[in-house]
Amino acid sequence: MNEPRDHHYVPQFFLRNFATDPEKRKITTVAKNGEFAVWAERSIESLGFERDLYVFMQGKIPVSVESRINSRIETPISRSDTWAKIASGRTEALDRSDKAILYALIRHLEARTPHYHATNMELAKFAASPASPIPFSDQERIQYSEMRSAPELAKEFFTYMASSLEWTEQNFRGSGIMIMRSKIRLRSSSTPVLVIPAPSDPRLWLPFPGMTPFQYILTLTPTTMVSLVLGDFDDAFANFEAEPNVSRGISRYFVGQFGHSSSTRHLITDRDGLSEEMAWAHFQTLKDSPRKIVFRRNSTA
Repeated sequence: MNEPRDHHYVPQFFLRNFATDPEKRKITTVAKNGEFAVWAERSIESLGFERDLYVFMQGKIPVSVESRINSRIETPISRSDTWAKIASGRTEALDRSDKAILYALIRHLEARTPHYHATNMELAKFAASPASPIPFSDQERIQYSEMRSAPELAKEFFTYMASSLEWTEQNFRGSGIMIMRSKIRLRSSSTPVLVIPAPSDPRLWLPFPGMTPFQYILTLTPTTMVSLVLGDFDDAFANFEAEPNVSRGISRYFVGQFGHSSSTRHLITDRDGLSEEMAWAHFQTLKDSPRKIVFRRNSTA
């Protein structure tokens, strides 16, 4: 296996949209360090990676899918006309012809992170309990039982999801996408796709009975986000300006995600209003200078 072992789960072509320098090599984030969190400017190359993340064992042989991710997914998306519009700041020009690339980007960025893998392992634990609030099918319980008994099977499943898009194809046709352009700056994170509640709609696809309606949110640039819903939306697409309260609400979801999820290691953000938002997420500001802000998680959080 002669491939790089530090695997970036947030693609650098994506992070460059949030760059703070003309060369697009630096970005400002809040990074976790134990009970502390530090906002500062960082190298894009230095964040959003994990050792051997996209490696699974085939017998005693390590198999990496990192180059497959690059060639089959990252490169086609980053060289698309859709991405050219986004990277050049022309998100108002995004239209229905861009839907397939946007859909692929959202589903891919969701499935390639440590957070996604950790969530699957949590589901495997839930599936072991007959009292689980999630109504797993018999087939799902068998699948998760196999993952619990063979952790490498779970890792192989994760690498398959991260290195392919075939598993997303069935839900594409009826999906709906909204481009929301913001008048205020947006936040993102190293787990860039949020799954958050959506307004109730009978057309929404919900995999379990009684499930809360949900949508996927991805911040494309500091001033543009995209929402994806699955279901029977007849190829719906919209592109419009979002109200400031919607933008603030989405950014707060990212702050909450950073505070709650141990696998979300970076909050991508500028410094405006950051101390107030971090206080909401139970972080106290210890030091505030133009180039660095140090926070500490409250002991009661």
